[in-house]
Amino acid sequence: MKTMKLSRFPSVVQAEIFSSMELIDILFLSFCSKQFKERIESTIKSRLDKIISITYTSSGPEYATISSSNTDDKEFMKLVPREIGRNRSIVRMNLFGIDVDCCMATRNHPFFILCNQQDGEQMLQTIHNYFRGFFGSSIEYHLKAGGRNYIPRLENIKNSMLYFGNEEAAAQLLDGYLTLSPSQEYIAVFSSGGFEYERSLKLAQTNVLDIVISGSRAGGLLKNFTGRQLFISDGIVTDDDVIQFLDSWMSSQTHQNLEYLKINRGRGTDLNPEKIMRNIDMKRFDPNQKMPVYQCDKREDVFDSWKIENFCSPHFIVRDADQHVASLQITTRGIQFASWKMTEEEVMRRRIQKNFQRTPLQEASHPRNSIKISKFSWLIQREILSNMELVDLLMMASCSQKFYQNMKSLMRNRFDKIFTITYESGISPCISSSSCGDEPFMSINRIFDFRGRPRISMNLLGLDLQVSMPTRNHPLMVLLHLEQEQTLLPSIHNYFLDFFGSSIKYQLNDHVLTPPLSKLKNITSTVLSSDIGVAEYLKISPNQDFIALSDFYSHLLGGNLEFTKTKVLDIGKAYRSVDDILSNFEGRQLFIDDGIISDGAIIQFLNKWKSNEGYQNLEYISISVSNPLNPNQIMNSIPISRLDLSDQLPVHQVARKDRYGKHFWRIRKFSSPNYIVRDSDQYVASILITADNITFAAWNMTENEFLEKRPVKRFY
Repeated sequence: MKTMKLSRFPSVVQAEIFSSMELIDILFLSFCSKQFKERIESTIKSRLDKIISITYTSSGPEYATISSSNTDDKEFMKLVPREIGRNRSIVRMNLFGIDVDCCMATRNHPFFILCNQQDGEQMLQTIHNYFRGFFGSSIEYHLKAGGRNYIPRLENIKNSMLYFGNEEAAAQLLDGYLTLSPSQEYIAVFSSGGFEYERSLKLAQTNVLDIVISGSRAGGLLKNFTGRQLFISDGIVTDDDVIQFLDSWMSSQTHQNLEYLKINRGRGTDLNPEKIMRNIDMKRFDPNQKMPVYQCDKREDVFDSWKIENFCSPHFIVRDADQHVASLQITTRGIQFASWKMTEEEVMRRRIQKNFQRTPLQEASHPRNSIKISKFSWLIQREILSNMELVDLLMMASCSQKFYQNMKSLMRNRFDKIFTITYESGISPCISSSSCGDEPFMSINRIFDFRGRPRISMNLLGLDLQVSMPTRNHPLMVLLHLEQEQTLLPSIHNYFLDFFGSSIKYQLNDHVLTPPLSKLKNITSTVLSSDIGVAEYLKISPNQDFIALSDFYSHLLGGNLEFTKTKVLDIGKAYRSVDDILSNFEGRQLFIDDGIISDGAIIQFLNKWKSNEGYQNLEYISISVSNPLNPNQIMNSIPISRLDLSDQLPVHQVARKDRYGKHFWRIRKFSSPNYIVRDSDQYVASILITADNITFAAWNMTENEFLEKRPVKRFY
């Protein structure tokens, strides 16, 4: 079989091939030769820069997993004991400059490197040093270690989570590790028992330090800490420790960089808030005015998971040198401290809410070896664009007004095949398209969703936005600022209306209709759990094809003409009478799964249809009720014809859209020997009335045609 050398392709083609490869495969290629490694480094530099972090998780010298943020922290490589590879195919390879035994990756397992306990740490160090040379300095390296009082001695680690089970060896292990990787951005230390960590100056130099060590003395660490944020849980701190810390901060002797401090005491003597407050000059905000709220992002037990700490206190202290203010809360069980880095006057005047959020903002680098698509003929441009993902088309359309107009004309045929765009609420509103298999291609996210993901500033959809580019597991993420909360989604929707044209149907799926979703215009299909806000919403988006409500309470909607002329109306449970809905309905199909309706409303409906006074568009009605109907009374009130039961009954089929599936339909089959005839045109409708349901199906054919054909009619 003929093979083609990758090195023979132009660099642009090579870059495209590399960008589609998994990280582990790129690493394998880099092992082929020094020349090929250098070519990969230069060709896909922009992709390597998007790998925000590599994380090592180790519980012993011969146990370590390696994961990357660009694979959603799924492990792509693993160090394991040799016995694990006993029943697997073992391959001898030269990796990272040394010969190792490996097991190739499978669907259920990452790439395995087999090692012994005595050489496991050296193997991990070799891998780490290779990564540092290959990926460059832009990547963060994280370590999670614990289980057998082992910490791999790795250099230049930025974030660490360390677990200790044996306090006797912990202090020495920690000191040795911090000698190689000092001044880290974040360290969390967990231990079931106390050990001598509090006097470690190396640990005290960490920017963000989180200590969870039961019964440990934290006074020394508090005194020496030079970082920004300090969290101590279950530690022991004394009144004198707290007084000394506050005096040092107020006199500018120490803790110049400190932003936030939270200490929760463990077992032992409680703090004495009165004693502490007597020894410092404590001030108090006016309780009748709004107090400032301090927010601090705190990592959870994984590197890229965060929670927001909110802190509000009426008490504050002032630093002598610059009059900067810090909020303070002291209880018997601990202390909270938040430095505002502004003067007392500024805090008192603004009563602001301050946020310290640590998300890196990365600038987009310009691609190299690029080819201008506008230089190609229109035929080639259209072919290229037709093979691109929808989100990529949107980003390209944002390049210039000229390109925007060109794409609208070039891609008109493709846009016509995008049947729907759907907006869905949730923690983060998502936008999906039927052309993408109804998978979201865009989401609107708040700042905490961007932890560990790079943000790029760009002009997109006619707006200046900050986004995180799509990955295999995430759509394009658009950052939502508080001031854009009501306007961003409507602006995006208006862009779509102009860009895609009128052929596309826009759908909305929400629980309770609230802004900004309720401000979207030209929506043709709406699925809601509640009817709250629907009347106002229909003023903005009238003439809808489909509305589904899980719960119906409103006494006003039944008389709302925009609501009752919806083509297909689907109601789950109605908690009040639906007489007015049936009386005013002008659409094609009406489904009510559990409602309350009177015999009189049904009789009026049948008479109006029969006399052609209304319901000219009606195809199908099914109403199930919780109150018992009187079938005999209803059927005796109008002339009803009946087919011979020995004959084959006509079957009416209607496709009912599922309320919870965007494009999922259920076929309902209906047959009945009873039918009524409309006076004006002799058209027929089958009806079936029981104590708990009325079903009506219009055939759109005369009685003679109906009796002759015994039809099977489908409404899809």
